[in-house]
Formats: sequence, C-alpha cells, structure tokens
Amino acid sequence: MILEKLKKVISNNEYDAILLSGMENPKAAKNLYYVTKYTGSYGFAIIGESFQYFLSDFRYRDQVKTEVPDFTFVEIEGSLLNAIESVIKKESILKLGFDQKIRFSEYDMYRKLSCELVSLDNTIENIRISKDENEIKLLKKACQITDEALEYVLDFLQPGMIERDVEILLKNKMIDLGADSTWERFIVASGERGAMPHGMASDKAIKSGELVTFDIGCFYKGYSSDMTRTVAMGEVSQELKNIYSIVLEAQTRGVKAAKAGITGKELDSVCRDYITKAGYGEYFKHGTGHGLGLDVHEAPRVSQANDKPLEVGACITIEPGIYITGLGGVRIEEDVILTKDSCIILNEFPKELITINKN
Repeated sequence: MILEKLKKVISNNEYDAILLSGMENPKAAKNLYYVTKYTGSYGFAIIGESFQYFLSDFRYRDQVKTEVPDFTFVEIEGSLLNAIESVIKKESILKLGFDQKIRFSEYDMYRKLSCELVSLDNTIENIRISKDENEIKLLKKACQITDEALEYVLDFLQPGMIERDVEILLKNKMIDLGADSTWERFIVASGERGAMPHGMASDKAIKSGELVTFDIGCFYKGYSSDMTRTVAMGEVSQELKNIYSIVLEAQTRGVKAAKAGITGKELDSVCRDYITKAGYGEYFKHGTGHGLGLDVHEAPRVSQANDKPLEVGACITIEPGIYITGLGGVRIEEDVILTKDSCIILNEFPKELITINKN
C-alpha cells in the first residue's frame, strides 16, 4: 500500500524515480524504513513507477532478501556511486528525487551522477501522516509501555530523589516492558524548573510541595509514544492547583475538538483561547501539538502556523501548558488518532492531578 502511494506520487511529479538513503542520517533512514521495512544500517532504495531496487553490500545481502523481498537487489561491490549509476543507466532515469534530510556530504556525492537531482520536499513525510491499522497498533503499544512505566515509577517517587535518577528508572522500566529503546533524554522538571518547557532531567532533588512534570516516551518496533503528566509531590500551593485545573480543562477541550478536517490552527485555538481567557495566555507560548509516528516530532503541526485541515488517521499530540518563571509549570499531553468525527485516545494514564504524599 505504501509503495503504491509512493509510485502514484512519482507518476504525478517531475522526477522519474526517487532515491532513499539509510546511510548515517537517522531522519533519512526512517523514510527508508517506512517504505521498505529494512532495519539494517546501510541501504539505499531507488523506486520508479515500474521498478524498485534495493542497494547494499554483502553484509546485508541475506537481510535485504528477507526484509525487502519485492525489490531487485543490487550488491554494492565497489563504489556506491557506481552502483547507483548502474540503475540510473538501466532505467534511463533523467530526474532523480532525493530526500532533503540527507547530509550535505551525501548530496555532494550524488551531484556527480549523470541525472538531475530534484528535492522530494517532504513527499515521504506527507504520506506518513495518515497511519494504517498496523501503525496504530504499534503506537498504542508504545503508549501502553509509557503509561505502565510512569505508574510503576510513581510508586517509588519521594522527596529527595534526583530527577536524573528518576529518568533512569523510567527508561529501565520501559525496556523491561518491551520497548526497543527510549528517547535519549526525558523531561523530569520539578519545582521552578517546571517553568522550562524542555527542562531535561537534572541533578536537582525533588522537594515536597513541588509539581513534577514528566515528558517521556519510548520506541516500539520503530514507533514512538509521547506523554506528559504533571504530578504533585505532597501538597502544593492553591495557585499551582488552579493552573493545573486550567491546563487540564484546556487539554480536555482540545481532545474533544480533535477530528479530521479541523485545521491545526483551529485546534490550537481551542486550547489557547481557553488559557488566554483564564488569564494565562502569555505563559503558553508553544504550539498545542505535533504529529507522532516514526519520529517523536513529525507532520502535521497543531499550531497557529498550520491552516491546513488535519487528515483522517493522523496521530497527533495535544499538550497545552502554562509556565511561570519562579513558580513552576504544568503540561498535560495525550496522543490521539484522528477519525472523521472525533479521535481515539492512545494513553490510559489518568489526567487528574495525582498527589503523592510521602514523608
């Protein structure tokens, strides 16, 4: 199905074929994986309307034949450029689309080919927006692992614990639960550090009377989760409780409004307008959400910058927040799949304020 979509795009564009790369750059490699399901670290696909080739060296020969059986295999025995050129000559390719996420050094090498290079301009990323049933299952599993890991770690959370140590506990539990890997860094931001939307786990000790924001996720068979919850370590001030209530209501309204056809700007406004009317608009500066899939952040955007309708099957996050320097912050985030009339929530972890009372 994915290959069929891609070949239809090729037929409607100005290039004769496209080149996807799995060399060095993880972003580009994910596009190669999306189209071919190849999991090796060195490989290249050349795809046209009536042909598809996969190029790699002897190390991956058997793996390619197993994972990419519908592609004609070309073994790279000497120069990569010569191997690509052999396909270009065989299929009379005059214009070759390339993934703009490749490194400049790789692009500089491809410029020596005998054909014209044309940027794909997010062609693959746009196809990736709408998830199929299998992708949704994988996203759901990644979310389940994340839910369970946070539930597990909150049982151990207590004053005096170091944010970085909590991050390590979360990562280890996700792997125990079946995650392939976790994000490189988690946000574990307590107290005043909660005012930092990207307050990565630090050496700060968590104190009683503080809010703690967790923005965490893992990868399961290539697909990512992305969940944010803010919890209270003991009793917190009434102001922090009020802020939490505002963010919770804004986030809940966003989920209720989320459906295919609404624009990213309109959905962002649902959350933003509520927070603004509550008097905290100046403390909510980031977009309400983003796409989620093979990348933690991908198309589409849920922000004032996106006036395009959101697609059926898109997986997006809904994550409004309030951040006040010197006080702290609150963010609540869920991952949802857009349907024609509503959305499917992938997370099951509670959103109501959890207060952890420990001495």
